[in-house]
Amino acid sequence: MDKIPVTVMIYARHAARFDHLKRRQRLEEKATLERLEEEGNDRRTARKILAGMRAQEWPPIETYVAAAVDARLGEADLAGPWRPLDADELGELALSGRWPGPAIGGLVQRNYSLPESLVNRLRMTAWRHSEDALRELRRRRLLGAAVLALDEVQRLQRAELVERLYPVPRIVREALTRYGPTADPRPDDLADGAN
Repeated sequence: MDKIPVTVMIYARHAARFDHLKRRQRLEEKATLERLEEEGNDRRTARKILAGMRAQEWPPIETYVAAAVDARLGEADLAGPWRPLDADELGELALSGRWPGPAIGGLVQRNYSLPESLVNRLRMTAWRHSEDALRELRRRRLLGAAVLALDEVQRLQRAELVERLYPVPRIVREALTRYGPTADPRPDDLADGAN
C-alpha cells in the first residue's frame, strides 16, 4: 500500500499522549524481548519473534492516526458523497501555504505517512466541505494581504466564513480528539465515572 506524507498541526496534548504511548511501547517491547530470552530463545530468535509481534502489539503511531481519520471521515457531516477533485483543484491543493483560519494556540507540527487512498479521501473531503466558504472568502476579497485593511464588519464576516472551513489539519485534530488513543474523555464517559 502506497503512503503519502502529510504535515499537520495537532494539539500539544495529543502529541504528548503519543509520546507517552511510544515510550510505553518501547518498554513493553524491551520487557517482551527479555521474557523471550528467559524462555530459552537466543537473542536473534527472540528479535525475530518480536518483529512478528510488533505490528499487532505495538503499531506505529501512524496506524492510530489513520484509523482515527478514517472514523472521522465516516461521520455524517464529512462522509459525502463528494464530487472527485478536478485537475485544477488538485493543483491548488498541491500549492504550499496554509488555509485561512483562527490562530489556535497549543499546536505542534507532526508528519505522518498515511495510506494514499485515505489521504486522497481526506483532501477531497476538506476541499469539498470547504469550497463554498472558500469561494465566498475570495469573492468578498477577505483573503491574503487584504485582511490587513478589513473593517470590523469584514472581520466578522471573515471569521464566520473561516469557521466553516474544514482543512486537513482540522479534520485530523477532530479525529484524534474523538477516535485516537489520545481521545479526550466524552461527556457521557465522564457521567459514567469512566476515566
